[in-house]
Amino acid sequence: MDKILSSIFHNQWMVIGVVGLLMLVLTEIGFRAGLKLWIAKDEARRGQIGGIQGAVLGMLALLLGFTFSMAVARYENRRDLVLQEANSIGTTFLRASLLPDTHKIAVEEMLRRYVDVRLDFYNAGTEVKKIIEAENETAALQREMWAHATASAKEAPTPITATFIDTLNETIDLDASSLAALRAKVPSAVWLLVLVVAGIGCCSCGYGAGASGSRSIFSNAMLPLLVAVVITLIADLDRPRQGLVGISQQPLLDLKASLSNTQSK
Repeated sequence: MDKILSSIFHNQWMVIGVVGLLMLVLTEIGFRAGLKLWIAKDEARRGQIGGIQGAVLGMLALLLGFTFSMAVARYENRRDLVLQEANSIGTTFLRASLLPDTHKIAVEEMLRRYVDVRLDFYNAGTEVKKIIEAENETAALQREMWAHATASAKEAPTPITATFIDTLNETIDLDASSLAALRAKVPSAVWLLVLVVAGIGCCSCGYGAGASGSRSIFSNAMLPLLVAVVITLIADLDRPRQGLVGISQQPLLDLKASLSNTQSK
């Protein structure tokens, strides 16, 4: 089931296409089933439809709201981590100027390269090979900078060196935090429940329309498509490496420009 859901939620066009078609088909099935009730003139059963339909749509609204809040929380966390990482790298660069001359220039050049590698990591999208390459280069730069930090601590065991080590450690930790945040997704079980309740909700709307003997554009087309659009938006927020809603890398771009200006001087 996880593989099926992963293939559906791979990109926003797949989501809106598959989910939209599924909701429309279920609405049509419900309508045709409801027509039988209208032909039979079963008033007792027709009277129960409104309550059931309202309960299912209410449950769907709660589930969509809950899932949307989960996706937005993850999106905001990823966005905040970009700013935190840029601030941490910038602070590390400033404190690197206080290191012994034998390490200062090398660390500053590594930090400039580090910003480029972090941008490569975020811009890799869903290309696994590029993501792995960026992470490997990130880890290599971290090891080299930590080696310089260790050597600096031995050469000049001062509080100033300790502050540099603290910010470098924070920068390294934020790399792991960013990677974990990008991997955090809405659980497949939640998506499955949303799809099931959405399908039942659309089917019940079609059933109600069929039981009344008349169609409406809203219940038979607009509502299913609207549900599909909302689910697509939630999925887009939940997958920042693809789709229309991405994570802005402007803090890192601004930092890159700032460090480049420092180098030119």
